[in-house]
Amino acid sequence: MKKISEFNSTNIMSVSPHRETEFSSIIHQSWQRSKGYNIDPNRKYGKVSKELWKKSIVNNAELIHTALPLMNDIYQLVEGTGFMVIICDRNGRLLKTIGDEEILKKAESISFVEGADWSEEAIGTNAIGTCIKVNRPLQVFHYEHYLKVLQEWTCSASPIRGSDGNILGVLNVSGPYEKVHPHTLGMVVSTAKAVENLLNLQEKNRRNEVMKSYLEVTMNSLTSGIILVNQQGDIIQANKTLQDMIQLNEEDLVSKKIAEVFTNQLFQTDLFMFDNIKDRDITLKTKIKQNTKHVLLNCKPVYQGEMRIGSLLTFQEIQKVRQLVNHFTGNRATITFKDIIGESPLFLKSINEAKAASHSPSNVLLLGESGTGKDLFAQAIHNNSKRSAMPFIAINCGAIPRDLLSSELFGYVEGAFTGARKGGNSGKFELADGGTIFLDEIGEMSLDMQVLLLRVLQNREINRIGDHKVIPVDVRIIAATNKNLKEEVRKGNFREDLYFRLNVLPIQIPSLRERDEDILLLASHFVKQYNQKIPRVIESISPSYLNAIKKYDWPGNVRELQNVIERSLNRCTSGVLSIDSLPDEITVTGHQVETTVDPNVPGKKAEIQKQLLLDTLMDCQYNYSKAAKKLQISRSTLYRWLDRFNLK
Repeated sequence: MKKISEFNSTNIMSVSPHRETEFSSIIHQSWQRSKGYNIDPNRKYGKVSKELWKKSIVNNAELIHTALPLMNDIYQLVEGTGFMVIICDRNGRLLKTIGDEEILKKAESISFVEGADWSEEAIGTNAIGTCIKVNRPLQVFHYEHYLKVLQEWTCSASPIRGSDGNILGVLNVSGPYEKVHPHTLGMVVSTAKAVENLLNLQEKNRRNEVMKSYLEVTMNSLTSGIILVNQQGDIIQANKTLQDMIQLNEEDLVSKKIAEVFTNQLFQTDLFMFDNIKDRDITLKTKIKQNTKHVLLNCKPVYQGEMRIGSLLTFQEIQKVRQLVNHFTGNRATITFKDIIGESPLFLKSINEAKAASHSPSNVLLLGESGTGKDLFAQAIHNNSKRSAMPFIAINCGAIPRDLLSSELFGYVEGAFTGARKGGNSGKFELADGGTIFLDEIGEMSLDMQVLLLRVLQNREINRIGDHKVIPVDVRIIAATNKNLKEEVRKGNFREDLYFRLNVLPIQIPSLRERDEDILLLASHFVKQYNQKIPRVIESISPSYLNAIKKYDWPGNVRELQNVIERSLNRCTSGVLSIDSLPDEITVTGHQVETTVDPNVPGKKAEIQKQLLLDTLMDCQYNYSKAAKKLQISRSTLYRWLDRFNLK
């Protein structure tokens, strides 16, 4: 070790000429650095910046708040001895000082005050600045200070580190060198360590709070209901989804036994705590409000190391699961009333009736010939109703074999019959829960199936095939048929009670013959539609083409017209749709509907028929629809006669 005189005789002797002792390597190196900083050892005071101090107070509020109680504890031990306690920031700026009035005044004379810069770069070797420099606890005895004015002091400092090991600040105790105690530094170190521990604990608590907030947000954003229970069956946490699902609040759930909240036998024993439950179909029942909810239950164990500490239970509403399935399987309506083309009074009457029906929960029966658009009406009614966000399930009762229709409608459980799917299968009524089921060709349904359907309409519940469990369903029924159900009831082919259940809101959809003024409108619509799909650019439609499709009786209705337009576009070789692209049955009059009046009859008989037509028109006040109905002919035939008799 070097002696003071050997290190820097001029500086050291001017600071402390009466002492010669060994320097520690830390002090030795600090003096070397201090000399390199060009610090004048005879300087009387340090630098004080109140502005920087105020900023540092704000930035180190938690450090000060945590350290202050412990600083007061130290002060109580040294009170009256001439010592003061200081907390500094990581740069050596004094943040807070505590001490007797006398020692604080003495400190003020050398600018050893709040806001002062006590870094090694500012005042040379000192306990605070050098402690930061070497990142370890340090005691600087009076003559070891680089500044002469500090040689009356002995300072003991210890860094306060964060969880990452970086210095957050410094705790320091300073006083007259002659009164220093050998255990002062140890006291400072242990107190600094206590501050560190408190800060680290606060940081952990903060992290835990942040994680708790993230966990809460995550849990509450899940579409599944979540319950966390401990090994004793106490509910630790229940997310908002679960609370909304069963209409209970957090106070009704947290800290309660799960067996006290739910009446299900599953939760009355401890067995569920040890089983991995997967997709168990249950009806959740609460004790408090007697609420029920049809859910899928999953249970997973929660471990801490190898010890099981509880379970995570998830509840998925069956209805929402089905909605998701329906979304991805296309079980939704795409047609609205805006998509249905037509302007004839008779057709608009049907549209208005359908719009009115969409606002009612009652069953709808759509009546009309094949191809009139009953399926479009069903979708539009659903999309215009309060159930529009829910599933729309369509099933053709005439397209499914009778022995399979019941499993399609009501589902089945595993093992219900040979070839039954493992785990069973949901039926259309379950999938449509909350929404609409469209039963097309209801007139084709067998009598035994009609009995089952009637039971669903009456009780609003189903049983899967092979299961006695009752499943409640909330489904709006729209049925459709091209048959005369009254006649089918008379013949014994259709149950009268089911007919009355379905025929609450009957809507008759007119055939294309009855709304032939819409033919050209529909044709134009279909041309535009297929122009985008078929590589043809149709710029116009020839008059002969339009005349031909207007005079045709369209036994296949709108569906046939759509088919003919698509076929025409495929056969068209130019930009004009001509009569040549039409099929023969439309251009040949022999395929048109026979009527009771023939305008081609020569002579007097033709005149009589012409007069009959005139009289009928006058009787009907030239309402073509009424006249055609009275003559038992289609409107297109009526227009053809008007042309031939020059009566337009």
